[in-house]
Amino acid sequence: MLIAIPSDSSEGLDSTIAEHFGHCGAFTLVEVSGGEIGEVTVVPNGGHDEGGCMAPVQLLKEKGVEILLAGGMGQRPLAGFQQVGIAVHFKQDAVSVRDAVERFLDGGCPAFDEAQTCGGGGGGCGGHHHHEVVREPIEGVADIREGRIVTLEFELADGDGNLLDSSTRVGPMRYLHGVGQLLPALEGAVAGLEIGARKTVEIPCADAFGEHDESRIIEVKRTQLPPDVEIGAMVATRDRHGRQIPLTIVHLDDDSARLDGNHPFAGRDVVFKITVANVENATAEELAHSHAH
Repeated sequence: MLIAIPSDSSEGLDSTIAEHFGHCGAFTLVEVSGGEIGEVTVVPNGGHDEGGCMAPVQLLKEKGVEILLAGGMGQRPLAGFQQVGIAVHFKQDAVSVRDAVERFLDGGCPAFDEAQTCGGGGGGCGGHHHHEVVREPIEGVADIREGRIVTLEFELADGDGNLLDSSTRVGPMRYLHGVGQLLPALEGAVAGLEIGARKTVEIPCADAFGEHDESRIIEVKRTQLPPDVEIGAMVATRDRHGRQIPLTIVHLDDDSARLDGNHPFAGRDVVFKITVANVENATAEELAHSHAH
């Protein structure tokens, strides 16, 4: 059985689950057999550029996914998963991929129903949590500071101006300020900005995604990977301490594969163009969990 979980990172079982299904950065795919967790792979989410809300549905169907564990989603993609035979289950309050899969195996993830869908009858793409979050209003200036939930629209380019990523493609960055969810250089640069502010932040590669390290590229036998894997896909392995290591497939032939443990943007100076879309007070639950709901 192959289970998919929308994820905010590429750390395998340790990845944080994306609350916004359609705008997640990737899908973590977990093979389960006999109640035991097996191989874990990570598939980048291509977004909605082609196929709208149904693009992730088709992507996961092609990968052979049978179960999707998620937070909220619109009625349209939910109907799409049901049409292609992928059963959608509610992740409950699971935060990591591992939490969600173990909860599902224990029978704790019920099938989706109207309580978890968002967007009413419109069925729009989304992924908002199924219950309304009640927040205390901000008194005074709505600026970015510790203990606040921040939403940033962004464009990310390399030092030569080549666009690497953007909120148009993957959705805005939404995070709890002050707990280390952003690059330290970026989080420090946006502190104190108010809603509507714009800022360009230049970050050298050493402070961004690191220098490119050739020692992190390894070669393995082709038979160690799934038969349908493609260049650009991500897989996960563990180091001797049991920590998850995401790897990107950069070369494939009949006999071998080359896997790169560097971040895809490693070795590049980067430039963020940031617009502060919203600033809100975090709830007690978000502060306790150290992430936005």
